[in-house]
Order: sequence, then C-alpha cells, then structure tokens
Amino acid sequence: MAGVIDLTAGQAIAIFGWQKPLRVLNWKIVFDRDDLTFKKLFYEIGLTERQLLKLQSDKGMWVTYKRLELTDILVLPLWKLHVTKDFHAHITNIAMLNLSHEFLQYTGVTFEDLVEAGLTVNLMMLLKLSLNAWIQLGLTVDFMRDMQDTQSMALFGIPKNLTLLCLKNGSDRVAYSGGCAGGPGWTG
Repeated sequence: MAGVIDLTAGQAIAIFGWQKPLRVLNWKIVFDRDDLTFKKLFYEIGLTERQLLKLQSDKGMWVTYKRLELTDILVLPLWKLHVTKDFHAHITNIAMLNLSHEFLQYTGVTFEDLVEAGLTVNLMMLLKLSLNAWIQLGLTVDFMRDMQDTQSMALFGIPKNLTLLCLKNGSDRVAYSGGCAGGPGWTG
C-alpha cells in the first residue's frame, strides 16, 4: 500500500523545484517521474529507508517499475529484499555483490535459491563463503557428490571425502582426529 510522506523545504525544492514545491510526496508522483529512483530519493534527496518504505511498502513495485536496483539491497536491510525472488538475479550478479551468508540468510535466501539462480560447484568460488556458511545456507551432500577433489581443495582447503563428511554431520567441525579442520571453512 502506498503512503504519503512529509518533506522538508529543501527536499521539496530538490524534487519539485522553486515554482511549486509540494511539502508531501506520494507513490503516484514517484511513479510518474522516471528520475525519482531509490538512489536519487535516498542519496540525493535524503529520504530515509523508513520514509521510502512508507511511500511504497510493496517492494515489488519498486523493482517492477525500475526504481530500485539489485545493488541497492545492501542499504535497505529493513526491506529484506531477496536477490532471487525479488530481483531474479543470476548467480554471477549475486556474487558481484559480495554478500555474507548472514545477509543471505537474513533476507531469506537459501542454497536452493542460489542453485535456481545458476549456482554450480565451479561457481561456488565466486561467493567466497566458508564450508560452514554453505552448510548454514543448506548445501547438500547430493549437490557436492560429483565434485572433484581439486574443487573441494580449492573451495574449502580439504579433500572431497572430508567435505562430504562435514556435510553429513551438518558442520565444518567433525569430532574426530583430522576432521574438517583447515581451509577457509575452519573457524578454530
């Protein structure tokens, strides 16, 4: 549902000019003007994340009408924008954002979502996540079963058999001698 927000005098002039500076802004005005994108409203005009959400609470409208771009998700945590469901982003575009697994989880992204976006074993390197991060996102043994030993070493610093063992146990910490210690997935 779209709402109305109050503007300061400076914001009103920046949006409407000196001739007829309205002291309120609504979604219809944003919709009617291609120049009123999230970037302009947030960075140039100085509207807050909460004001923008009040202006148009349906995040899909912002995306559909090209007022919001994939790169904007990092400054809008309250919106919980989903990289695959809201933006239909390909894994290479997701990787360029350098998102943490915590951010992905917070916004509801699962391993399956990433697979649907084009993730393969070879492309996992683009996301620079630890084995434990992948496990938390939902990485499965079935997905990794055909992985080569060299891929496992490159991704996690451990051989394939240990990677699969970690996945079966649901952690990068396996309680046996030699376990999953080592590599980028090991935390201590």
